[in-house]
Amino acid sequence: MFEWDRDNLRKIRAHRVKREEAEQALLPVPIYEQSVEGELSAGRLLAVIVTDRRDSLRVVTAYPLDASQKRDYLRKRVQGE
Repeated sequence: MFEWDRDNLRKIRAHRVKREEAEQALLPVPIYEQSVEGELSAGRLLAVIVTDRRDSLRVVTAYPLDASQKRDYLRKRVQGE
């Protein structure tokens, strides 16, 4: 389902994000947008940038949310968005 290569793995490693974490942040949320915010089972919040490649999703990069992004994400989650 996900397309990984040396380049996108290098980008997420620069942000101390593991491949499994980026995938977990995307599931089970359906992908409708290019930028997706997700919560890991450990409580870590990530932004994952993806592009649709027909049969797979290519993760462009992933990084931990900053303080402002965390507030927005948690506010939306409380409001049911």
